Amino acid sequence: MTSINPNRPAPTFQPTQSTVPANRPASAPQTQAPAQQPPEAQAAAERNRDSFSPAAALRPSGRARVTTQGDNFVLEAQGQVGNRGSTPRGGVPTRLGPVSAGGSFGLQGSLRVEVPRQGATDAIRNGELPNPASPETWPVGTRARAEVQGQAGFNAGLRAGPGRLGERLGLSTSYDRTQTQRYEVQRTSEDTVRATVTSDGRQRDATNIRGLEGRQDQRLGRTHTADFNIRSPEGRAAYDDFMRTGQLPQANGPGVSNVNRTDTLDQTREGRVLGARVADSARRTEVGSDGDGRHTVRQSDREISGSTLSSETTVGANGEGQTRTRINDSVVASTDRRPGQPAETSYELTFTDPTAAQMARGAFSSDDAAANNRAPYSVRLSEPQARALVERTLGEGLQGGQQALDNAFRRLSQGGQQTFATSLYNSTVDTRNPNAPRRALDSTPPAQPRPPAETAPMS
Repeated sequence: MTSINPNRPAPTFQPTQSTVPANRPASAPQTQAPAQQPPEAQAAAERNRDSFSPAAALRPSGRARVTTQGDNFVLEAQGQVGNRGSTPRGGVPTRLGPVSAGGSFGLQGSLRVEVPRQGATDAIRNGELPNPASPETWPVGTRARAEVQGQAGFNAGLRAGPGRLGERLGLSTSYDRTQTQRYEVQRTSEDTVRATVTSDGRQRDATNIRGLEGRQDQRLGRTHTADFNIRSPEGRAAYDDFMRTGQLPQANGPGVSNVNRTDTLDQTREGRVLGARVADSARRTEVGSDGDGRHTVRQSDREISGSTLSSETTVGANGEGQTRTRINDSVVASTDRRPGQPAETSYELTFTDPTAAQMARGAFSSDDAAANNRAPYSVRLSEPQARALVERTLGEGLQGGQQALDNAFRRLSQGGQQTFATSLYNSTVDTRNPNAPRRALDSTPPAQPRPPAETAPMS
């Protein structure tokens, strides 16, 4: 199986057929063709160019289909192309058995422009598309979105015999990938134009070898936004650069504000034996950043057992940050980072189930009478105390950093709060001498609330 590379640039698809001519505006990069090149060749070079810039995508000249939707005029243009091929039905006979294979690709593009009715010009009402190179001519509220989607797929198989069982016991592989690129520009005020670049990719592949099958589904999304002050020289220059290159600024600056970027990766994996699912997992990762140097990373992970782990990390421009990790429904780990100081990690265990709360109280207290309370219970642990708890509960030395400790708590708590609390309580009992006093687990006293600030008496 293959994986989506988060650092791989988005494919630069461009429709090879269009319902409108594809002449570029003056602000778009021009490619000079040789003088002797016939018009047909020039048109083909333009249709198949390897760039998908906002200027080219948002400004096919000519007219588009116009409809009225609510308070907006909507202009739309589309184009598509595709092809597919496969072996004959039943496959191609070989010495190893019938082999079948197939493949396909497709490409389609669209442009949609929404213009408030009260600001639409006669040219727009007649289907003439606004020029993105001159955003100051757009009525406030105008929004233009260009999108191109490409698809490619392949499959091949070798049967081990007739029927469905022969198919499952054979060899097969399949692959399917789609990629969508969008550019969106909106005039939000007299001074401001907001630009958004979105890229969505999905990859699905599967491999089957004699009944053992692995499947994978991955989705990679990227969204990048920025606001341009088109009335300022710096903002207008930055907007023109975006029109030319398709790249948005990475940070706020003169004439540029509200820069934000979010990357997401969703992964699901599944294992099967003769068609029956035996294992699966799902993971989602989201990375966000703003124009002031602040970063946020969120991740969630689920296994076939139902065990879950999610975390959120924030890091400021000066390196200060915090990570909060939620493990199943019982454990929260918090890590604080300060410049020039070692990271500090603590764990909080929470039991809302009455039976689990009673047993957890007993685990952290040697007084059995105090464990009769069935109200919800929470306890805080330092990192050394958490490691000691895991080693006593699992009966083994714990190696590694915080990730290993988080995974240990995940194993302990995946059976539910009652199972987790039972394991904690049992670790306090001497199995060789059940009548001996229990040895309670250590915990950290809860943080004391700060006293209210004293106020000076009024004169």
